[in-house]
Amino acid sequence: MRPSLIRIAALSALLAGVSLATAPDPAVADRSSTTQPTSTCLWFGPTFTADDSELNYAYPDSGALYWAAHFAIPTGATLELQGEFAHARYQSLNAYNTTNKAPIDAVNDVSTHPDAGSINPYLPHAKRDSKQARDYAVTVSSQPPPSGARDTNTLYAGVPGQSKQLLLFRLYLPDTGTGPTGGVALPRPVLTLADGTTVTGDAACAALSSDLRTPTVELMAPTTYSALRDQPGKPATFPSTDPLAWHTFYNPQHTTLCAYRGLCDGTPARIGGQYSNVDNAYVSGHINRGFGEVVTLRGKLPRTPATLDDVHKVDRKVDMRYWSLCTNETSVTTRVEDCVYDEQVVTDKHGWYTIVISRTGDRPANATTACGVNWVAWPERGDGAGHPDDGFLILRNMLPSATFPHAVQNTSVPGDEKQVMGDYLPTNDYSSRAEFEARGCAR
Repeated sequence: MRPSLIRIAALSALLAGVSLATAPDPAVADRSSTTQPTSTCLWFGPTFTADDSELNYAYPDSGALYWAAHFAIPTGATLELQGEFAHARYQSLNAYNTTNKAPIDAVNDVSTHPDAGSINPYLPHAKRDSKQARDYAVTVSSQPPPSGARDTNTLYAGVPGQSKQLLLFRLYLPDTGTGPTGGVALPRPVLTLADGTTVTGDAACAALSSDLRTPTVELMAPTTYSALRDQPGKPATFPSTDPLAWHTFYNPQHTTLCAYRGLCDGTPARIGGQYSNVDNAYVSGHINRGFGEVVTLRGKLPRTPATLDDVHKVDRKVDMRYWSLCTNETSVTTRVEDCVYDEQVVTDKHGWYTIVISRTGDRPANATTACGVNWVAWPERGDGAGHPDDGFLILRNMLPSATFPHAVQNTSVPGDEKQVMGDYLPTNDYSSRAEFEARGCAR
């Protein structure tokens, strides 16, 4: 079973990709409603998902859910999004430039002040399962982010020349039994017009000219990709190398030039792209079956909070909020194939993991969690552009602790990934299925 967390069918969500023991349990006590709507007049979604061929783009993480809002705040009006902190690992609002798909501003869970009389369950030492109200309100401004001081609980979503604002609301790992929205309603629009009139619900969406659609991505043209991928004189395994070369993601242009032109130096701007999350940093690398049908990754797993089932836990010394590894196609499709996130990863007593990547038919018999191994599917279509042996890996780090020096966020120039990340940047080994099976079962 693939480890994608959320599958949406007929507007009903099921937590998937973990064992049956971690499937949602409607009988879990003291949880909020699991029947909240998964889309509204403002929020289109969930969008960006591995489980829908039309929405599988922009390299989604299967441990996350995404909702898109596309609207225009009327002149002189004020938009407030009112909601409740979700029962989840993480939540945030990001505003985007629709031209380069880069984030321009963000407000996440810990930076959001709760309403008077409410709590923020994401703050250190807060009780995640508190019965106290968890209300908040975020003002969405049509102005660009200021260079200096900013207002509390304000998301600056304005882009010069961009007629509408584009927001993405994210939830990572809703608590077991709380449904795809984490047991609470999606943020509700409250619009105060220039004349002082306040409208909500459908009336607010109409005044905002809310456009319910998935965000657009400009995929690389197949001919452009072919000219990069199939350069004369390059080996069939190009652009992959053995050992695997990991590169920090600064922006899409740098990633392309580094992988296919070898232009990896300089001081690229760290602006993101492909609707990236401000709170995430990424390293990526290419793999190819020409080196072996099985890729084995070995690395050390950062400490992250276990939240899916332990709703009472209020604090823990962690290295970062979230970690994941995904297999993907390439820039022609930007599709994700499979992911594994921190709570799914088995480690030895020292925190080391072994992850095997292969096609389903090449999966070694001992590539199981019972043998101390996580298995992740190789993209069945390769790069999605005619090279079935290709694959593209993305490793995510979210909100590292200030005391953890080995996060992707601490890289600063191309080529310093191993120096900064050390054992937390996985090494690789290529082999055949038979060679991996000859290792036996470690447990």
